[in-house]
Amino acid sequence: MEDTIIETVLVNRLSGAAIGPVITMVTADVYSESGRLLIPKGTRFLGRVSSVSSVNQERLFVAFHRMIMPDGYSVSLDKFQGLDVVGQTGLRDLVDHHYVRIFGASLALAAVAATAQIGNTGASYGSYDFGVSMRNGASQQLGQSAQRIMERFINTLPTFTIRERARVKIVLSSDLLLPDTKNHTMDPDL
Repeated sequence: MEDTIIETVLVNRLSGAAIGPVITMVTADVYSESGRLLIPKGTRFLGRVSSVSSVNQERLFVAFHRMIMPDGYSVSLDKFQGLDVVGQTGLRDLVDHHYVRIFGASLALAAVAATAQIGNTGASYGSYDFGVSMRNGASQQLGQSAQRIMERFINTLPTFTIRERARVKIVLSSDLLLPDTKNHTMDPDL
């Protein structure tokens, strides 16, 4: 029935760097309300993971499109969602927001900019100091370059890793009509 949650374990490691396949395996038999075995343990669910698209993204989103039972019986699915261990939409395991790299770059750029400002005191009124003008120009250019570099670091997308053997719950977003496993019919030419 719709809203049934199927317990699975992730078979392959996931990365949020790109769209990729997801394979999970059912860890406990799923029975109908009348007690017939519908989805045996060992059934694989196949899906796709979406790539990270936002700096503030906290989870990887997964949609499942196919189920393959241990006897080879296959069922197409309607993009059922994957949930994490506590039932929240999307998967989360290891997330690197690159804060150390961002703050390290900002500190390094601040140190360079501060060094460039040394000796940038204005010349006395009415006089022109070529060295001070050169340092002021270099400081302005350095500030603009530092701003562009920091924008690139700040807009770095987080790196997600979901390790194999992570628990994944699959929620059925609609009713799924399945025959009892005793009644699976397979094409003999396969």
